[in-house]
This record gives sequence, C-alpha cells and structure tokens, in this order.
Amino acid sequence: MIPLDQFRPITRLELPQQQRLRPKFPVIDAHSHLTRTKDVAKVLDDMDRYGIRMIVDMDGFWDERMDYQLKHYVEPHPDRFTIFGRVNLCGIDEPDFERKARQRVLECVERGATGLKFSKSLGVKLTDKNGVYLKPDDPRLQVIWATAAECDLPVTIHIADPPSFFDKVIDETHERYEELAGHPNWSYGNRPCPRFPELMEAQERLLAANPNTRFIVAHVGSHAENLAEVSRMLDTYPNMFVDTAERISELGRQPYTSRDFLIKYQDRVVYGTDLLPTPSNISGNYRFFETRDEYFPYNSLDEHNQGRWNIYGVYLPDDVLQKIYYKNALRLIPRLAKLLPDLAP
Repeated sequence: MIPLDQFRPITRLELPQQQRLRPKFPVIDAHSHLTRTKDVAKVLDDMDRYGIRMIVDMDGFWDERMDYQLKHYVEPHPDRFTIFGRVNLCGIDEPDFERKARQRVLECVERGATGLKFSKSLGVKLTDKNGVYLKPDDPRLQVIWATAAECDLPVTIHIADPPSFFDKVIDETHERYEELAGHPNWSYGNRPCPRFPELMEAQERLLAANPNTRFIVAHVGSHAENLAEVSRMLDTYPNMFVDTAERISELGRQPYTSRDFLIKYQDRVVYGTDLLPTPSNISGNYRFFETRDEYFPYNSLDEHNQGRWNIYGVYLPDDVLQKIYYKNALRLIPRLAKLLPDLAP
C-alpha cells in the first residue's frame, strides 16, 4: 500500500506537457506576498526570467515589516515593485480608532502605497472586546472605505476561504482532505467564527454600502467554485473586481465556464498569483490563460496544492489576455501609470 502523500501518478494521455515560462504580454502580478523571502536579487531575476513586469506586494503592514519592504523592494526598484498598505484593526474598541484608521490610510498614501489590503483575519479571526467577530461590513470600519475612495485607492480584500474549509466533516469524500490534513489550522468547521454564507452576505453589504470604493475581491471574489454566484455579484455591484490569485486550480477544472466568465468580465479581472514565482506555478498560470493544453498540473505536487486534480487551458483572445495580464491593473490602481509609463496608455 502506497501512502497517499507519496502517490505521484503519471498520466498515460499523449498530450503536450511542456513548461511555458514566458507570457505573450507583460504581466503585472497584482497579488503577491514578498515577506516570504528576503532575497530581492532572486525575485528580480525570476521576474525577468518569467516576464513579470511588476509585483504588487500585499504585505504593507503597519510595523517594521512595511519599513523593510519599502527599503528593500519599493524604493530601490519603483518600476518593479509596489505595495498595498494594511490597517491595524486591533484597536477598534478604542475611542480614537476612527481618527487613527483614517490617519493610517493617509500615511500609506504618503509613503507611496498604491492600494490597501485586508486579509481573511477580518471575518474569521479578529474579535472586538466583547468577543464578537469583526466582519468587513462592520460600521466602525466605514472610515477606512471612505478614505480609500477619497484617496482613489483600490482595496484588495480576502473575505472568505473556500467553502470546503468551513465543512464540519472532513472525511474520505472531501476533495481537499490532503490540503486540510496538512494544514489543520486552515479548517474553520468547528470554530465559532462566522460561516461562509455569513461572510458572503457581509461581502455584499460592504459592496452595496460603498459604491465609490473599488474593491478587488481576492481569489475570484471568494467563490471560484461558483462562478454563477460571482457573476451575479459582479452584475450587481459595479465597484467589485476580482483577482485570480491561487485560483487557477478551480478555474482550470471548469474551463468552458471559466472561459465564458473571463471573456464576459474581461474588464473586471486582474492577474495575481499569491505566490513567489517558480517554474511550476508560472507555467501553470501561463498555460491556463494562453493555451488549449489539456490535463496539466497547476502546480508541483511538492508545492501547495488545493486538490488532486489537473486543469485545462482557456486560450483567451489576445485583447482579453492583455487586459487581465496588465491593462486592468493599470486602470484599477491609478498610481501604477506613473510607475510604468511604458505600459500605460
């Protein structure tokens, strides 16, 4: 008997299985995390190798981490890296939270941030002094969304993990069993935090209450498993956009639906990976967006995998591909145009 984590099947299908390490057009990775490495030179080399014009770093924390990212990435290489700032929500019960939150957003702008980022902690981890979980539509956060709109800053927000992470039972029928077995702390099934439907309802209330704020809802609108539902939200809320970070695994196993979705919402989708570039995840992304290749891996089995399946390419038309790869990012993140004049229209 072979343990499942050692199972490495090789397909007998006679299909192209070559790597694709260069994109057809320049790429802006609008969702990455550079605190995962301190090797700036390697990141730059990899960006050149894989045709990545710019990385948008989501790790602009309110402490020394932002200082480090600015000093080592953004300031020496303003045409290769930019940063989204974060706001510390731990003081939400303090009387002057509103003032401090607004000041933090203004500080992010002053220091060169081109947007704001909020993680899934807002929803499944953070609580106020009464133990109530903070959700994105909490009225105490309204000052942040209003100030972002005032400053013309987009907000990338990760509102919910996949619905399967909220399942109470994870057994032999669960398609993400291996992932959650390897990362049991990612499972919310038996935690007291809000359930997936509650978070989706909060997401809609947030979008409805802030029509002047551009929200890039990460990971294909928090619900890549249900593109009909994401489509309904995009149709309902003109201020909603999505990125593709860490979700080609989901998009690529529903290629007909995904292709229709990406073409219909070609002006509302930005490219992102959520990952440092490696040959396997870069090739998976470029093959997914650009080719008609069938049944290929979206990542190496030795890297993070969402599930044990392969994906298919959606061979997007060139004009759609250009929008998703870089043009939409330039439009949704206005400050990028000055940093990338060679790409700006």
